[in-house]
Amino acid sequence: MLHLVYRFRLTREARSDLAAFWEWARQREAWFYADMDMVEGTRWFVCTIGPEVHTLEHFVTFADETAWGRYRREVARRAENPEWERRRVEQDAWWELLDARLLNDAPISTKDNNRG
Repeated sequence: MLHLVYRFRLTREARSDLAAFWEWARQREAWFYADMDMVEGTRWFVCTIGPEVHTLEHFVTFADETAWGRYRREVARRAENPEWERRRVEQDAWWELLDARLLNDAPISTKDNNRG
């Protein structure tokens, strides 16, 4: 599996109304990933210890690099629609992108199958 990982810092507006932020994030998740069958799943994590405390990490999982490429092409295609792109960039009111990276699952299983 391949994981696209985004790291975000919440804006002052988002930090001042976390309930509104998480509702917006929930709606955005449903809207943004609608009909993207190449996305295996998404997860959100709140980082509370480290150089950037209270940041968010968002994992988007794909089966492989081919699926990730299909995702990138689909986002670019959708961005050509001014209405879609306008909605996408409203995210700037809620977070600042700190960085992004790709992670691949290791080629070995670390689970001990003898444990029960």
